[in-house]
Amino acid sequence: MIIAIIGAVGAFGYIQYVSVTHLHVAIVDSKIVERTNDGTLYNMQLEFKNPSLMILNVGKTDFVISVEGQDLGSGTLEPSTIPAMGNTVEKAPFLADNAILDKYNKNDNVPSVKLTGTTKYDFLVASINIPFTYYPTQDEASAFIHGT
Repeated sequence: MIIAIIGAVGAFGYIQYVSVTHLHVAIVDSKIVERTNDGTLYNMQLEFKNPSLMILNVGKTDFVISVEGQDLGSGTLEPSTIPAMGNTVEKAPFLADNAILDKYNKNDNVPSVKLTGTTKYDFLVASINIPFTYYPTQDEASAFIHGT
């Protein structure tokens, strides 16, 4: 009986782990706040959708945005909680490299943009790091590059 309970808990945990690895991340908004010699500061909002039946306590999340394979910049999100089968939108300040941004800002062609990162999840007795990748649509990429 105890082995069956341990097996059921283990199976449930594994299924939830697999669900978490399919976390959906999206850029829902990005606005240029300020442009300086150091870079262009964006105020972004990232949406995280939790497909799991468990509430996720998300630790620090580091992310990088790249354009055509070049790192545009990086950012960090503070810890938060994503409800079970729900979503949350988090503010993410982001400092972009002007040299790379300018290369594509004045171009009519929409570049390939990629958001990658690693999210740390804290469970009852363990922590796991889950990588994520998001490719914005051409409209989303264009709006991001132009800060609109």
